[in-house]
Amino acid sequence: MKKLLIASFSATLLLAIAFILSVVARDESEKNTPQLNTDSAPPDRTNQIRISSYADVLDNVTPAVVGVYTSQVIASGSNSRSQSQLEEYLRDYFGLPGQRRSDPGQQRKVPSGVGSGVIVSPNGFILTNNHVVSQQGSIVDEVVVKLTDGREFEAKVVGADAPTDVAVLKIHAQDLPAATLTNSDHMRVGDIVFAIGNPLQVGTTVTMGIVSATKRTNLGLLGLGGYENFIQTDASINLGNSGGALVDAQGRLVGINTAIMSRTGGNIGLGFAIPVNLARNIMSSLVDKGVVERGAIGVMLEGMTLEMAQEYGFERPKGAIVREVVRGKAGDRAGLKKADIITSVDGREISNYAQLRLIISQKSPGTKVILDVIRESTSRKITVTLGSLGSLAVNSSPEDWPVPGLELESATTELREMYKIPQEVKGVIVTSVHDDFDYGTQITEGTVICEINGDITNSVAKAEILFQSGVNRLYIWRKGVGYRFVAVRK
Repeated sequence: MKKLLIASFSATLLLAIAFILSVVARDESEKNTPQLNTDSAPPDRTNQIRISSYADVLDNVTPAVVGVYTSQVIASGSNSRSQSQLEEYLRDYFGLPGQRRSDPGQQRKVPSGVGSGVIVSPNGFILTNNHVVSQQGSIVDEVVVKLTDGREFEAKVVGADAPTDVAVLKIHAQDLPAATLTNSDHMRVGDIVFAIGNPLQVGTTVTMGIVSATKRTNLGLLGLGGYENFIQTDASINLGNSGGALVDAQGRLVGINTAIMSRTGGNIGLGFAIPVNLARNIMSSLVDKGVVERGAIGVMLEGMTLEMAQEYGFERPKGAIVREVVRGKAGDRAGLKKADIITSVDGREISNYAQLRLIISQKSPGTKVILDVIRESTSRKITVTLGSLGSLAVNSSPEDWPVPGLELESATTELREMYKIPQEVKGVIVTSVHDDFDYGTQITEGTVICEINGDITNSVAKAEILFQSGVNRLYIWRKGVGYRFVAVRK
């Protein structure tokens, strides 16, 4: 009987320990994963009650909008004219008094920018703009977040994506006020919106307007290769509002304020925000993988003019025309041809090539998509297994590819079958070697790059991060040879 009681107690104790460990593990996991509040219902457009104030709605969301302050560490020993001018400009901008020169070699922090951000998870995840937390393509040295209640936190940049101008910050805090995310696809011209941010450091400020337009593309605000799909608004957006919230009349987050168009630098009613659906997708990739992997069809596209549409028998321009099919890439393998007109993706109608490019970029390499294609006046459906954007980036030189001269793609089932690569071999696949680069027999088409400098290479985007200037150590697999190390200089 005594042994039975001991055994029963031991079993109970083990179960209790296991339960406690599972709770601790779950709590730790929840700290590192965004806990989003969402409400995907369309805005209430009934207009049954005349509204005289939005104060209660805004009281609920403004605490989730924060100020973002960035700093750079500079060496005081440099007496270069450009650095002196930069310091003078920053001191004038921030209203700082002059300081005597520090000793050569000493480092000090210099304010580099002010912006806004939106808390989207009670455990400290914040959405903002890439340009708020980066300077000349590099992440700033320090980011401080200031809440409306006066608290300040040093923030970690979880990740940033220049092509969409989205960045994700993380602060160590719990039970924070967080915005509720809605479905930005529901927004229509005329919907009331509020822009909330920290313009010119005056503090949290709310301005009101309407949605002036949706799906604004090809504005050039994000530079060459950017992915633009802006919500346009006449709600006043000024310097410092970048990264702040665009919310609907119910206080739900619909976008991240990003840019204005103006000849004077001041607001003239042309403001633009990144739709929260896009920002949310980018955040998920940055949090889960640290990078944004983008799918690619492997074709060059062009838009359709009204004249071209009439020639094809369309009432209006629609779809995207395949100008060129890149040999050996996903589109070529699927059977796409030059002059094909892609009119929809997975049943979603395409109005222009920028929309097609955006939709494909939000899908992961290896995803299968069904394209509706018109070829010589005949409609057909073509299934494409997407490759990686990788070296297909706009105007990309072979020297600037993730590994110079090597076209890389994620290891899809189709590529494994093509190159006879076993399932246990993990990494990115070399699908082409540029003629200007001679890797001899060390790296050939079908080679798998498993590691770069000791780190696992599970995506083309990760390869681009891991491959550095100087000598790089690649751990590769090649059919008939197996695994081996190769040194590649950049």
